[in-house]
Parts: sequence; C-alpha cells; structure tokens
Amino acid sequence: MRVYLALGDAAAEAWIRATLPSVEWVDDFDGADLALVTQLASAKAALQARVPVKLVAGTQQIARKARRLGLSDDRVMVVPVLDRLTAAHVLAFMVRDLEAPPVRYTPAPFKVQVVSSRQAGGTFLAWNLFHVLVSRGVKAKLLSASSASPLATWVSPPYRDMVFGAIEAGGGEVWVIDTSDTTVQLDVDAVILVQDCDPAKALPALNDDTYWLVVNRVPYGLEVGSEAHMVIPDFGAAAYEAMTTGVPVAAKHTSFASALWELWLAIDQYERHIRLEVALEHEEAAPEAHVGFVMDDETADGEAEPVGFVLDE
Repeated sequence: MRVYLALGDAAAEAWIRATLPSVEWVDDFDGADLALVTQLASAKAALQARVPVKLVAGTQQIARKARRLGLSDDRVMVVPVLDRLTAAHVLAFMVRDLEAPPVRYTPAPFKVQVVSSRQAGGTFLAWNLFHVLVSRGVKAKLLSASSASPLATWVSPPYRDMVFGAIEAGGGEVWVIDTSDTTVQLDVDAVILVQDCDPAKALPALNDDTYWLVVNRVPYGLEVGSEAHMVIPDFGAAAYEAMTTGVPVAAKHTSFASALWELWLAIDQYERHIRLEVALEHEEAAPEAHVGFVMDDETADGEAEPVGFVLDE
C-alpha cells in the first residue's frame, strides 16, 4: 500500500514509517492509496487528487470543517480535550484502513514416537494408529526410522503419506514416528511404549514420564497391570491377515479403532489417567436372507393379526 504521510512532526512520522516497513511511503499524492494528514489544506488537496484521506483534527471545529469537505466521521480523528496525542494513537487510527499482508502460520506437526521392546508390535501399533488418524480426517504422516521396516512389505507401494528410513517429512498435522528396533533419540511431543507379555523383554529407558504404555498381544483371560494405558489382545489370524493383505486390523475391528482414537485424544490433551482395553470382536453369523413376500403371522386359531392403521369410519 502506498501512503502519503504529513503530520508536521518529523519524529512521529519517522516512528510510524519504521513501525510499518511493509508500507510504501510516497512524497506526493500521485499514485497514493491513502493520505494521512493533520492540515485541512492537505486533506482538500488529496481529495482533489482523488486520494482517500484520513485527518487528525485537533479540535471539534476542525472536524466540522472536515465533514463539510466530505469526510465521514470514521475518516476524522479528533484529539480529546486535555489528552496527549502520541504517534501510537495516530498509528492505530491509520492502520484501520491498511490491508495488512496475510500471516502465513504453519504449525509444527505434533510428533508421536512409537518405541517398543524387541518384536513387541511397535510397528503394528504405529501403522494402526496412523490408519485411524487418517480415516478420521487428521493429516497424518507415518515415518519409519528404519529403512528395513516390515511395514514396507506389509503395504504395497505407492506408500501414501508413509516414509521409510526418515524421521522427518514435509507437511502433516501429526507425525507418527516408528522407532521400533532402533536406538534413535528424538525430540517429540509424546512417546508410546509398546511391550508384549514376555517378561524377558525390557522396555527402553526414558528420561521423563511423558509416555503412554501399550501392552500388546495379551492372551485371552490374562490380567495386565494397572500401569498400562491401553491393552490390546492377541489378534492372531487377524494380524496375520493384515500383514498379508496390507489392510490394518483397525480397518476391520471397530473396537480397536475406537480405542486407538481415544488413545490419540488422551495424548493430544495430555490425559494420562486412562485405561483402554480392546475387546476381541467375533463375527456374528449373518441372518438368513428372506426371500419372497413378508406375510402376517397367523394367530393360534388361524386368524391373521390385524396390521396397519385403525381409522375412524
């Protein structure tokens, strides 16, 4: 925006110019988009040049004369009696008409690191969590610190929003970073620790308590300690099917998907007092398809039950 500035105060003008470096300041009305002045003569000259004007008027009498020139009340700033006029007041009056350049804010992605004890299912958890986030509208990325991740075999290319052998990617609101079977140290927002029920597997050591514990592949009927935030059963054949078809378990088991979403909400809101237990879903036999007309059932005496509306005659 091109602005003609004439306040009669060199120090105030210099301060305003320095405060608004994106504005192009001009020395005359030619090509100006706005004139900010303190003199009626300057205001009249700007209007004759068809330049929008804002006038800083010292008194109500000057303000009335400015209105006779055609300036509306919102184009005139009257200094209150006994008030001290500052450059900041003038700046605030001026910028109401300025079209400020848009602020392009690109938030940093929320980073969730998945760490697991040896072959405990960290990649399985990361994959299913990623699937749930994407299916619910979250712009997520799945990053694998290892270029030899089994996920690259489970899922057929092209790997949409999945990156292997990297801990950073472009874009995305949430990064699920799988560091299973690695010693990568990351600066992240949250950590998911995944372990199974094998007591011989030690969990990785963490420097703080910003983590959520997930116990995976829990046999039916086995009780898990209360410190776990999420308990996942042994999906058995369903997990094998997921690895061979490239379709994660959460895509077919709604209880698992719902629990993963609740886990994500807890992480996002830093709610650590949760206990999520995923129930195995057994497929129910589909009801037999009915073919033909649907008839009214007969009563014991052979008469059909009355159906439909009962209307006044």
